[in-house]
Amino acid sequence: MVEYADDPRSELDRKAEQLKWCAALETISYVFLFLFWAILHNAIGIKVMGFFHGWIFLAFATMIIFIAKPMHWTWKFVAVALLTGPLGAILVYERIRREGAPQPVPTR
Repeated sequence: MVEYADDPRSELDRKAEQLKWCAALETISYVFLFLFWAILHNAIGIKVMGFFHGWIFLAFATMIIFIAKPMHWTWKFVAVALLTGPLGAILVYERIRREGAPQPVPTR
């Protein structure tokens, strides 16, 4: 069991960090898939990387959909991130790297 008692970050910070690395992995897996497809013309490599890239993209898409509202992202940004594939993953990675997760507003 993972303990978060000593972790000062919020749950949204942790989820944003996970999404950031998933976005990086999405782009890297696409680059490898493209390498097997366009340069090496390796059918087995295409099938293996296509399988992994597909699952990574599904995880990436699911994470974006669930984190969009708490991150205050517009649905336009979400649509662009999902429809542009690895370029969208780079956009998400950079946005999280630059802006991070929004800080909660303290209540009285």
